[in-house]
Amino acid sequence: MGLDVLALLRRLGVSLDSGGSPLTGPGKISWIGRIHDLTPSQMDRGLTEGIEVWTAGQGFAPLDLPSIESWLFDVPRGEHLLIVERIMSFNIDEVIGRDGRILTIWDKEKLSAFIGYGVLDGEIKLLEDSNVEDEIIEEQGLFKGDGPFALKPITDFSIVEEAGLDLGQGRPILLDGLIHVVKGKLKGPSQEHDVEEVVLNCGGLFKLHSVELLERVPMLNRVDIGTEDELNFSDVLSERRSEETEEGRGGLLRWWRFDDDSATYDTYNVLVPAHQGQEPGPGTWILNGVTNLLHRNQR
Repeated sequence: MGLDVLALLRRLGVSLDSGGSPLTGPGKISWIGRIHDLTPSQMDRGLTEGIEVWTAGQGFAPLDLPSIESWLFDVPRGEHLLIVERIMSFNIDEVIGRDGRILTIWDKEKLSAFIGYGVLDGEIKLLEDSNVEDEIIEEQGLFKGDGPFALKPITDFSIVEEAGLDLGQGRPILLDGLIHVVKGKLKGPSQEHDVEEVVLNCGGLFKLHSVELLERVPMLNRVDIGTEDELNFSDVLSERRSEETEEGRGGLLRWWRFDDDSATYDTYNVLVPAHQGQEPGPGTWILNGVTNLLHRNQR
């Protein structure tokens, strides 16, 4: 289970405004809120009034430098705090800032120090029953032990309703699938980066920005909608990234393509929560609870 950073900060007495999220593209980094009404002790620990707080979560894939640079092109001017619980494949001092954007990165050690001061100041009691998980400081690995591993869903049922299907007749199922943890090179116009990404193989190949597992495998019927045998990772791992022009302006989109010849990967058997229902005609529909892709006319 991932750490709820928003709940943790609020438990430490940090006031966060979660309204008016900045507009950024999809990716591993998500906005938590905007800090206000700081106390002197919070300022001493490195927080500033009005700073935007972001998280890269506890996903399995490391956070790489190109992801940071691409995200920085979208963020508004001002101060930004990025909390990174996952592994970083770069040193913090390698990050090149942008004019008008002041970036502070907290890795797990800095987050742990902030929590520790909160404990010493009595803001969190160690023996009190709370929603803060033991994973705050202890690093947890995924895919340990025997599989298959059940993925945690993020199901958007509105997709079924928008397709004019009857959600009330749907039933939960599990889809047989594979997770590929892929390492390789992402090549841009003039440079390349080593990347590590997570790809779900279940009714197609899908790049996952984060992965969480259920504590227990649900006792549900299992359905096989097929997996890809030809693993062309470049189809899902190549991306267009915004690059700064010679005049110092952003917004120029260029292709960064994943080199399939450089790919190495580990594979794990997984179960993907889904819902299955009857089509108006022959066949069934299946909503993948991780990719939120609606598969139609399944036999």
